[in-house]
Amino acid sequence: MERMSSGSGDGRVSYTTLMSVSRTQQVREQLEAAIERGDYAAGDRLPSERELVELLGVSRVSVREAIRALEAVGLVRVEHGRGCFVAESRSDQYASSFSHWLTVHKDEIFELLKVRGALDELAAEAAATEADAAAVARLVVLNADFRAAGATMQELVDHDVAFHEGIAEASASPLLCDLLRELHLTFNESRRATLQPQGRPDESAREHDAIIAAIERGDPQAARAAVAAHLASVRASLGTLLETTQTEGDA
Repeated sequence: MERMSSGSGDGRVSYTTLMSVSRTQQVREQLEAAIERGDYAAGDRLPSERELVELLGVSRVSVREAIRALEAVGLVRVEHGRGCFVAESRSDQYASSFSHWLTVHKDEIFELLKVRGALDELAAEAAATEADAAAVARLVVLNADFRAAGATMQELVDHDVAFHEGIAEASASPLLCDLLRELHLTFNESRRATLQPQGRPDESAREHDAIIAAIERGDPQAARAAVAAHLASVRASLGTLLETTQTEGDA
């Protein structure tokens, strides 16, 4: 998001908001995306630490922490003296690790959804009053991008975040934009969980359509209700996924 602030005299200086994403997280996301795309097959050796440091322009510490995170969720295995390899049965291992993470963090996820929901409702309500035709058209494009995403989970997450930040920007409230941007950064890992249930992305895209329609009509109450319905649907899908996970774990 680009912001303008006064410079010296009558000039104005353009600043771009800095994203508070750690280098470790960025390394992890790039490696995870490469594995999900199939750039590295099961059993393939990933580039060495030194190669990753040179390729990505980060420190060895960032690379090592990213590798540890991927190892923790079962996507890679580290063989000391030989290197880091894509796990042979990564799908099963990842699913198992994800299920464990989901069970451990479920209360946190639902609490974040509750807080995010309150802010998203306010943003949509304001957007229905403030948004012009250009802002509405941008929301349509952002939702189309979300609907077309899915090459990797991170791509899906990024486009979902972009859509909801688009609503905040359409609200013309700098405070809501700042609060939601910070919350989306905190919610990054949890958002993967909310988009994980089968069919959830398609449902979200349809629910986004309803939010856009209410904003386009200039109906604040309907826009707020559409966001509330969207997040209620997300919570219900997540609850079903948790029940399935717990049932499979007890089996």
